Amino acid sequence: MVNQGKKDLILSIDVGTTNCRAAVIDSHGKILALAFEPIVLLMPQKGWFEICPHKLWSDILRLIETVTASYKSRILTCGLSVQRNTFITWHRETGEYLHNFITWLDMRSTGMCNNWNNSYMINAGKWIAWALGCVVRSRHMICASTFAVKEKAIPMRLKWVMDNIPRARHLANENKLCFGTIETWLVWKLTGGTVWATDYSCASSTGIFDIWKKCWCPIMTFLFSNPREILPEVRDSDSNFGKIAKSHGLGFSCPITGVIGDQQASIFGNLLFNEGDIKLTLGTGIACNVNTGPRTHPTSHSIYPLIGWKLVGQDTSYIAELLAANGGRAVEWVVKSGLIDQIENVDKVARSVPNSAGVSFIPAFNGMEVPYRDPFAGTSLFGISLRTKTSHIVRAVLESQGFISKHVLDLVFGYYGKPSHIRVDGGASQSGFILEQVSSLSEVELERSECVEGSLMGAALLAGLGVGLYTSLDDIRRNVVLQCSRIDNTGGSDELKEGYEAWRESAERCVDWTKKLP
Repeated sequence: MVNQGKKDLILSIDVGTTNCRAAVIDSHGKILALAFEPIVLLMPQKGWFEICPHKLWSDILRLIETVTASYKSRILTCGLSVQRNTFITWHRETGEYLHNFITWLDMRSTGMCNNWNNSYMINAGKWIAWALGCVVRSRHMICASTFAVKEKAIPMRLKWVMDNIPRARHLANENKLCFGTIETWLVWKLTGGTVWATDYSCASSTGIFDIWKKCWCPIMTFLFSNPREILPEVRDSDSNFGKIAKSHGLGFSCPITGVIGDQQASIFGNLLFNEGDIKLTLGTGIACNVNTGPRTHPTSHSIYPLIGWKLVGQDTSYIAELLAANGGRAVEWVVKSGLIDQIENVDKVARSVPNSAGVSFIPAFNGMEVPYRDPFAGTSLFGISLRTKTSHIVRAVLESQGFISKHVLDLVFGYYGKPSHIRVDGGASQSGFILEQVSSLSEVELERSECVEGSLMGAALLAGLGVGLYTSLDDIRRNVVLQCSRIDNTGGSDELKEGYEAWRESAERCVDWTKKLP
């Protein structure tokens, strides 16, 4: 551990999908101050999900002021973790925004994506990539053969901006347009507009970045008519991203030495640095990540390779990811719908009945990823009868999280093998009921970190590494000890397995549901 004198604390900021958090964390991973603000999602049209940049910025400044109030003189550095694939564009010279943040949940490009995925050009390209992959045994070609334009990736939503906001194309032609996902925008704002950059992990998630050559992909920018000049510089994850400007009046200034995507930050914060480590996140979405080390592996449509992090002077660390969009949002819906009054009571209500009495809940608030990939699926309840109680519905909602997780883990284990245990985190991981369901259905032991703020922790540790507070990943392990609780694998009961099969049948009935609506 390098002695840094009085400046020994890390400011960590995590802009998630549900909440924006800030924390002050010491070199041993202890959170000294924590505050959060809910993210307000705007829905100006059906399927559109936006965030107001003005409100987000004011919330972030307020959070920073709150958590650093007693520690301003001790803040050594700052780390950022963000939801990925949420972007904005702005005027390079004036800073004027051309639109709100268009979030990763947004579905406005669904029709455009379907047209592209069904086009002769795309299908011919996939067939050629598959044939070449078989001949030359290239993992790049094999991955390309599964290519599909997705709503949650950026290329088509950015094309929508360029096609539907005339000023965007005009400014791009004059080289006056800046594109940025949240971390790029936040670095630009915090540094007073002096740094316009992202890191490899966030860039790799956009769908515009070549993760093997580590550069913006000219093929993708050409295909979607998105000018290369609007894309930011890409830096190592623990690089120096500039200093927080004194003009913000925060009472301190420090460098930003860690920038990373939220899922990658959660892996880093859980100290899963080894190849083969697996983590399941039960957050706004349900995601499974595998640390694949310095290599990527050929994948299916569902599992895709990303850059985990790229440290200065070291090899790139890759991950494989499978994401199901609707996770913790379903649990939140239980409270918002009035089924229960407090989220803390959800387990108690679910356990008050022995089963869900035949009720199945399908969470598809913005389409479905598993067990069927369908942007037009609709959230549904099946099996309601005169004897159905609120507790049956609540239990069915929690069971759906276990069922989705089982499907996700089965796909991942099919590619990478089943380990003896996996790490779990995310807000919904605080539900013992859900974790018992996941462990029993997937027949694997779970480890739940006692630190639920995995993304905040990951951004902090990365920033500490970037500023020299830690000298290596091993130094982080020596100084940061995570306490974990274990959820034993009890084996899935016949009733639970039958419930899973009934849930899959119910999910099939939801396919194309919103297509049938006016």
